[in-house]
Amino acid sequence: MRIVNDASAATIEDFLERLGCGKKTQERKQLLEAIRSDGWRSYGKAAKNKNLLHCRIVLRDPRAAGRLMPWVHRIISNAKNVIRGTHRGVSEKHLQAYLSEIAYRFNRRFWKKELFDRLIHACVSSETITYGELVHPNKLSFEV
Repeated sequence: MRIVNDASAATIEDFLERLGCGKKTQERKQLLEAIRSDGWRSYGKAAKNKNLLHCRIVLRDPRAAGRLMPWVHRIISNAKNVIRGTHRGVSEKHLQAYLSEIAYRFNRRFWKKELFDRLIHACVSSETITYGELVHPNKLSFEV
């Protein structure tokens, strides 16, 4: 999940680029082969520019969203519930961090046995974050 400024084809292409779309390795084929969307034109243009298939799903009844794209519907619902419930609102400054945490938890919800090992690995392989870096993530630590 990523906060974006708009839903233009350029923004969608940039997001796909960050996912590694279009980059092929010898070991595996392209990461994404298709985009499934609600038919917004920008997705079609971005898919064409990235040589992806664009599967349009146009809803006649908005209540069918949960059946047609269940995982998208579920992750958005989870994010809303966490922000409204647990955190009781999130400032724009920290929204991306909370969305990243929600996506991280969602993607690892079935990996309970590996949780402790992954935590230890993250602790020993990560660099320490200073208070200045935490408060001002876009500034270098010596500028704080």
